[in-house]
Formats: sequence, C-alpha cells, structure tokens
Amino acid sequence: MNSRSPLPSSVMEIRNELSTLALGAGVLALLSFSGVLDWLLASDAGLIIAGLLILGAVVVLLSQQVANQAELLAEALGEPYGTLVLTGSVIVIELALIGSTMITGEQNPTLARDSMFSVLMIALTGITGLCMAITSRQSRQKLESDEAMSEEDLSGPNMAGSMVFYNLISTMSVLVLIIPNFSTDSPEGEFSLPIEAVLSVVAVGVYVIFLINQMGPYRCFFMDAQERASLNSGNTPGGLNRKHRPWRAGGLLVASLGVVVLIAESMGQLIERGVNELQLPGALAGILVAMLILIPEALNAIQATRRGQLQRALNTLFGSVLATISLTVPAVLIIGQIIGSEVVLGLEPASMVLLALTLFLLRPHPKVLGSEGLMLLVVFLFWLMLDLV
Repeated sequence: MNSRSPLPSSVMEIRNELSTLALGAGVLALLSFSGVLDWLLASDAGLIIAGLLILGAVVVLLSQQVANQAELLAEALGEPYGTLVLTGSVIVIELALIGSTMITGEQNPTLARDSMFSVLMIALTGITGLCMAITSRQSRQKLESDEAMSEEDLSGPNMAGSMVFYNLISTMSVLVLIIPNFSTDSPEGEFSLPIEAVLSVVAVGVYVIFLINQMGPYRCFFMDAQERASLNSGNTPGGLNRKHRPWRAGGLLVASLGVVVLIAESMGQLIERGVNELQLPGALAGILVAMLILIPEALNAIQATRRGQLQRALNTLFGSVLATISLTVPAVLIIGQIIGSEVVLGLEPASMVLLALTLFLLRPHPKVLGSEGLMLLVVFLFWLMLDLV
C-alpha cells in the first residue's frame, strides 16, 4: 500500500524556507551555547569584523525571507492586514530588546530616546527617501515610453492614508521627543510622573484608535488605487495558490524575524566591542543595531515600491514608526518607574531641528516628483554625519 502522509509534501513545499530558518537557528545556537560569542568579544578588531560580516550575511538572508513571507501575507490578507503582521512582529521584539537592556544592562537614561530616534530617522528619511526616489524614476520611465501620459499619471500615495499617518507621527514625535525639553516641572528632557502617565495613556489610546480605523471603516485609506478598485468590485484580496497559506507564511515570518533580532542582539555586542577597538564614534553602535532591526521592513518596502505599490511601502514604514513611538514610550516609562531608572526623552537641539525638517519634508503630496525623496536622503546623510563625527 503506497499511501503518503500530507506532512512530507507540505514540508517539501517550504524546504528552502525551512533550510534558511535552520541555518539561522544553528548560528544562533552557536552564538548562545558554544562560547563563540565570548571568544569573538575577546578577539582583536580583525576577527570581530570578520564575524560581523558572516553574521550580517545570515541576517540579510533571513531578512529577505521575512520580507517575502510578509509579501505573501499582504497578498493573502489584503492591505493593511499584511503589513500590520510585519509591523507587529518587529515592534514586539524591539520592545523586548530595549526592555531587557534597561533591566540587565548599564543604566543609560537616553537609551529609549536614541533607539526611537534612530528608527525614526532611518525609516522616515533613509528608506522612505529611497522608496520615493525609486517611484520617481519609475514615473519618469513611463513618461518617456508613453507619449500619451501626462503629469497627472505620475505615481502617488493614497492622500487620505498619508494624511492620517502624517498627523499622528508628527503629533506624537513632537510630544515625545521635543516637548520634554520645555517641561518646567521636571529635570531637563524628562516629564514628571503625572505627565508621564497622561502621555502613556494618550500614546496607547491614539494607536488603538488608529488600528481600529485602519482595519475597519477607513481601511480603504491605506490601499492603492488598484486594491481599492478590487475591493469596490467585490473581489476578495488574495490570489495565492494553496501552498502559500497565510498561517504558514505567518509562522515562517515570526520565526525568521525572531532569529534575526536575536542574532542582531549578539551582533550589537560585537559592534560595540569593534567600535571601541577601532576608536569609532560611540553612536555608530546604536545606529548599526537599529539598521539591523529594520532590514526586514526595508526590504519589504523596497520590494513593494519596485512593483509600483508605494502605498504598501508607506504602510510598512510609517506604521512601524508610529508603533515605535506610541508603544515604546509607555513601556520604557513603566520599566523606568519599576527599576528606578531615569528616562530622558528630549532630543538634543540639532536633532530637534532635523526632526522638524524631516516632518516638513514628509508632508503628503498627491504625486511623487522625486525632490522629496532626494531631500530626505540628504537629511539622512546629515543625521549620520552629525551623529558620527
């Protein structure tokens, strides 16, 4: 009797994904239980850099898998549900990393602030600027190849959704990262306990209301024109074949993302050691770790942009920034109160100016002309230079 169980065939369908996950898990186990990490930390700068290059290649491979699975989920569930899964996975692990560092590491009052601002600047200036530049290039190519096209045919985001994201991100960024510097009832850059409590409730409340609207009555605000037309015609989102089941894609995404961030945590120790060995600016360590955490979302956003799905890319990037601001702040303020640690939220003057300039450039436009992306990349470059010099 030649009966075959469905399990082997289902496993064979995702053997490449499972092989990648196994590779990452093996590297993570090697770092955690074999003493390789301690050996590298005690080595000279050359070996540390070699270790970082190898680990970086593994992280990029896993991050590509995360981006691919997030895309499968987005196609299966429709927007904005697909990108919300990726955003939720990243923010949970990001909170875990910051919280564990606050509890077990050396006291660093500006840890949460620096982490949030790094994520914000990388996502809103570096990756968003690159996505807008790609969209502008695609539009120019269409204009050159199709004489019937006009300026009105240029690509652009869903203005309603962009305005929602812009209003929420700009308001919460100013309240969290700028207003603490002008508070008169607490040390500079901090809030008193009553104001911290109000800020935490407002941040979580705003994000919950946003999610309810994004997944409910205003879902169409976060879709591109093609998806809105499909929804209005009664077609359900999806189009995946059976082997790309949403639960399977979600499981692979969460597992791969967990391995990515845990390896990134080990890489953070190596980066910090390498920075000290080479006498590089201390801020470089935090920036590189933030970049590692954002690799999956960056790849997902760039892939969506290259397919002409700018709104999906913005949903990923802006959603991640809003979640970071709205959920990280209450968490770190509560942890700070529990362990008696000082939490400084207010930015330095130069960073406040860069944040204001970033928010000015991000104001929604109906069409992407390219200048916005170019200027955002310029701001990203100057932020890097000011932090590293």
